[in-house]
Amino acid sequence: MRPMLPVPGDLPVDGAWSYEVDWAGVRLLADVDQGELTLRTADGEDVTDRFPEFGGLVDAVADGLLDGEAVMLDGGSPSADALGERLRVADAGRARALARERPAVFMVYDVMRLYGVPLDPRPLEERRAVLTRLDLSRTTRIQISPAYDDGPALLSGVVAQHLSGVIAKRRGTPYRSGESGGDWIRVDPTLATSPTPMPAAPPVPAGSPATQPAAPPATQPAAPPASRRPRHARRERTPQHDTLF
Repeated sequence: MRPMLPVPGDLPVDGAWSYEVDWAGVRLLADVDQGELTLRTADGEDVTDRFPEFGGLVDAVADGLLDGEAVMLDGGSPSADALGERLRVADAGRARALARERPAVFMVYDVMRLYGVPLDPRPLEERRAVLTRLDLSRTTRIQISPAYDDGPALLSGVVAQHLSGVIAKRRGTPYRSGESGGDWIRVDPTLATSPTPMPAAPPVPAGSPATQPAAPPATQPAAPPASRRPRHARRERTPQHDTLF
């Protein structure tokens, strides 16, 4: 499956849309199958070994397919340079060292399969509800990308934080591989035209990038214990997933 791709456009403002931050990271599909994690870019390249800090995802999701972005932070803001350095690493040992020195964050914003159940035909809000019920709190470098109802306020916060933009997503739509057909819109704040006049200091949604860090600071994490389960090992615990759907 290819990721669902947004198209560039102006910010839509009505109740048919929800809004997220455009993290300007590298798009990743995280596929957990029988306790083994595979990370692929939008072009299908396997980059699992380049992001070892995301290995904890298998402790929260024994079987699933998630969509999101890997983000490298510099002073609390995404850094394209740091991310490019990580993507160029060919040696797995070097990638582990970089992950300890400057770990990335995986911002997850969609789920297309969970415990064998295909979720891509379901509406956006149902998939988001399933995603928020996953116990990702046990993972240290994986977060759910927040979704907001007030697009103009989020866009204002993104501009204040010098972030890349906003992704508007039409409610009620399924997840489609490839082009979104306009159901996902990428709004560039340098090109966006506000459909309604915004105040000089617009209200910003609680927890948005302008009021709360979107991801933990890129501090050096503790080295993983020597007994950590290898990435290819199967999980023995049966997940309690009946209430997720």
